[in-house]
Amino acid sequence: METTNAKDSCAIVDILYYFPNMEKCESNKKFANLYVCKQESTGDTLYVFADCGREKTLPFFKGVYLAKDSIKNKVVKELVVSIPENYIIPKKAKYVFSDLLWVED
Repeated sequence: METTNAKDSCAIVDILYYFPNMEKCESNKKFANLYVCKQESTGDTLYVFADCGREKTLPFFKGVYLAKDSIKNKVVKELVVSIPENYIIPKKAKYVFSDLLWVED
């Protein structure tokens, strides 16, 4: 993930697609919500895997924050997401395990 400049502690993204977790979160499997985002500073597509939780209403889709301190460094071997069967995540896609922040004025 790149930030807008070296001093920034976050990146700004626009959400292109949102795939909420449709399964009940279980302790023996790792579930996540998936946000397909476009990073504003680079134009790169970024796949954001957020902690499992109930589907929530998204207040807006543009100018959403991805904070560096919310990025999880521990990578899981298997992750379950609820996406359409024909949706393919590219092999060399940029991704991050993090939550997104909606900051309203």
